[in-house]
Amino acid sequence: MKYLKLLILPALGAITLSCSVLPIKAEIKEDHFRFENFKNVESTEIEYAHLMCFKKKPTTWSEPKQYISGEHDLWVKASVTKRHIPESTKETYVNFKVKLDANKSYMLNRKLDNDKIALWIQEVDTGVNVSEVITSELKNPLVFDELLRKRQCKSGTV
Repeated sequence: MKYLKLLILPALGAITLSCSVLPIKAEIKEDHFRFENFKNVESTEIEYAHLMCFKKKPTTWSEPKQYISGEHDLWVKASVTKRHIPESTKETYVNFKVKLDANKSYMLNRKLDNDKIALWIQEVDTGVNVSEVITSELKNPLVFDELLRKRQCKSGTV
């Protein structure tokens, strides 16, 4: 019993210390920018807007990442799901051609209007839009779109 207490105490201490340092927000590397995806899971609809590609391959929503600054060709996926309604997911894909400056944080933002979604990229600190606003129709996902998404990612810059 004594040894059990000796094992539990350090484990609890490690857990407490590790939770106190999360979330980690690293400094932005030189000649890089930080890019944050959009997530809203607190309403009746679950909304995601994220960079569709990472290392020129399709990916899912992720935590903020850093990329080299400059001109970029970014593919973005947006999806909306009605909570507690099976098969209700609708999605769209848009392409942004935008210049993103070093030492800044950018994020995706959106405005939802029924089955249409307006997407744009803005600076996190100022809220200033740095891209055009692209409006697209949300549709049921395609069953076989893997090859298309791979081609789109290969054409992009991230």
